[in-house]
Amino acid sequence: MAFTSNPLSPDPADRQDAAIADGRDRMLQRRDQLLEAAAAAANLLLTLENLDEAIDTALNLIAAGAGCDRINVLENAADASSTVPDYYTVLYEWTSPGTIRQATHSETARISSAGIEAFMEEYYLHGDGFGGLLEDWIEPLRSAYAAVQVKSSYSVPIRVNGRWWGVLCFNYCREAICISPAEVAILRTIADFIGSAIQRDRITREQQESAQRQALELEKANHVLKQTVDLLVTESDLNRFLDHVLKALSEQFDAPLIQYWEHPEPGNISYLRLACSNGKILTVADLPDDCFVRGIQIPPELIGYENLHTRKRHFVVEDVPADPIQQSIFSPLNFDLETWCTENHIRKMINIPLMRAGKTTGALLLYFPSGHYLSEQQTELMHALAQLVTLAIQLTQLAEIKQAEAIAQAQEQVAQERVAELVKANTALKQSLDTLAADPDLDRFIGHLLKLIADQFDAPAVEYWVHATQAEPETNAYVHLACWQGKIFRHLPEQHPDLDLIPFLSLLLSVSDTTIGALVIYLPSHSTVSGQVIELAHALAQQLTLAIELTRLAEEAQQAALLQERARMAREIHDTLAQAFGGILMQLQAATYFTPTQLTAAQNHVMTAQALARDGLAEARRSVWTLYLETAEYEDLSRTIAKFIAQTASGQPVPISLDIEGIPYRLHPDLGLNLLRIAQESVTNALRHAQAQTISIGLSYQPHTLQLIIRDDGCGFDSQPSSWGFGLLGMQQRTARLRATWQLVSQLGQGTTITVTLANPAIL
Repeated sequence: MAFTSNPLSPDPADRQDAAIADGRDRMLQRRDQLLEAAAAAANLLLTLENLDEAIDTALNLIAAGAGCDRINVLENAADASSTVPDYYTVLYEWTSPGTIRQATHSETARISSAGIEAFMEEYYLHGDGFGGLLEDWIEPLRSAYAAVQVKSSYSVPIRVNGRWWGVLCFNYCREAICISPAEVAILRTIADFIGSAIQRDRITREQQESAQRQALELEKANHVLKQTVDLLVTESDLNRFLDHVLKALSEQFDAPLIQYWEHPEPGNISYLRLACSNGKILTVADLPDDCFVRGIQIPPELIGYENLHTRKRHFVVEDVPADPIQQSIFSPLNFDLETWCTENHIRKMINIPLMRAGKTTGALLLYFPSGHYLSEQQTELMHALAQLVTLAIQLTQLAEIKQAEAIAQAQEQVAQERVAELVKANTALKQSLDTLAADPDLDRFIGHLLKLIADQFDAPAVEYWVHATQAEPETNAYVHLACWQGKIFRHLPEQHPDLDLIPFLSLLLSVSDTTIGALVIYLPSHSTVSGQVIELAHALAQQLTLAIELTRLAEEAQQAALLQERARMAREIHDTLAQAFGGILMQLQAATYFTPTQLTAAQNHVMTAQALARDGLAEARRSVWTLYLETAEYEDLSRTIAKFIAQTASGQPVPISLDIEGIPYRLHPDLGLNLLRIAQESVTNALRHAQAQTISIGLSYQPHTLQLIIRDDGCGFDSQPSSWGFGLLGMQQRTARLRATWQLVSQLGQGTTITVTLANPAIL
């Protein structure tokens, strides 16, 4: 750091030893005051949540300790490609009484770096700052400081997340003060505290914005699912239901084109049955008589599965016309894929399989313009709606079978008396409902749901209210069941303990426009609950509404067998809604349903539930494990990667090995963290997408280089940048921030290798 001060150089002609000692004492006293002020300021910056308030208060304390007349926090203003900012603006400022404010002065409010780029790069980008008397500063900074009466000035860089963010300036305007190297070191420490406070504030804001976005997406998904389930309960026409689903997908995801394809067994031929183009439904009659409608042969080797019916995962094509698989499918048909995509304003496609009894029976294809981003929540909603389509198709098919059986039975029993027919129909209807219901006792189901909500909210009490029906005109509403401290009662105890409970949330249970009840959640008055938990409560309330409505339909024994079968299948839709948010419980209920008659189907549902639980648990463990790491643990990269492998390998069958070459040495925590993230993303991609049999991670520690290599023997992919997803782009950006080199080698069927090489790593 370049500072020109030398406060202890006496004039041998007219300085006495006493004066020298006195100057030394003043310097030491000022240093001690500055140290004390820096400690108090650091405490404020670490504890106050409001960043502006924290910095303003800290500057006031520091100014008192430094004895200066003005303190400025300047922020760099430059594009991302420039190392030196174009100019600097005053973001925070403290001034003593009577001192000119730099932030409002015409010549100093905004300081240009034109002509002094080399000076700024030497002392602030790469150095520790600059300071001294006014005449020690270069032009135009000297003139700018003179305009605001500066006699001497000292400034140090502020760095945020390792990057030069701005400058912390100390100005002396009443007299020229020379400060010691010890005081300069304290100024650097103060700048580091300010940089850390800015970084913490940015992280907090990003987390809050991310949580708000997730809550909004969950609310929108919940609304779409509720609309779809309500329609399935009331709409008997499969085509109209499919029309609704395709329109809902088009509106929810802003997709210009959506197609519904069928994969009938046997064979690998796929047929286009329905489409939604810019919000307009196109049936087979509206579609041109081309290869889409007549069927397309899909070779198994192109999709990586034995046949179309064994595919279980969705896939995304970033550039449809340039995708080799799409070209191989359509080129023999003389179909101009490029022109078709251009006319429909689409480039990207996501293919969602429609699964039934462990087999793929069709697919939903959603097309988007180039570069369209799809979040994880949106993909999950697509899967949920796809499952609703599958169950709706199954509902229609089973209803047709039941209708044929009912007609045949009616023909056989035509000579019997009407009373006997009604008795047999009611008996068959009751048996069908008993088999369909996972738990025939509605109160036990409601009690379980109340306990689940109480656990999610950590609520001492939850009530289920029933609104009066025409059969109960004397009562408007009453408590049917209540959960109090984990136990189920017919009503809450008369006298609550002194917990200061309030009805925090009331969820109405409604079918169409009719309110049938409510869930009331009681919490202490000081409680706060996240938006995600509240949305989950809404989803559970909708499950309860659907369960109550299905139970009511089951009790209407006079309805025809065909309508009863439709209500039974509607309960399966209820199971799917639960799967979209909690997933596992309803899969197990479906397994219970299929066990007596279809053991294979039951086992498939159990395996699906296990897969959901295993994948969710593995993902949660990886995320939570990374969050729990202390900063110091990132210094030992080999150890943190070994922990990650142990945590990841425990939940899946693909072996992951770690090979270390050389003697491991400690790294800067930020470097270790970024390399760990790259390794995590690479392994996650291999497990999710590559169908790999083995995965290996290599670390090569050399005196002047560090190399991280991740290999898998999976299916590989097109390694051109145009086909990269956000995971690969994120890894490349992390590598660029580390000023390292990043190499990707991948070929279809030959696996993938990612290599990160860092020169001169920061060894502790």
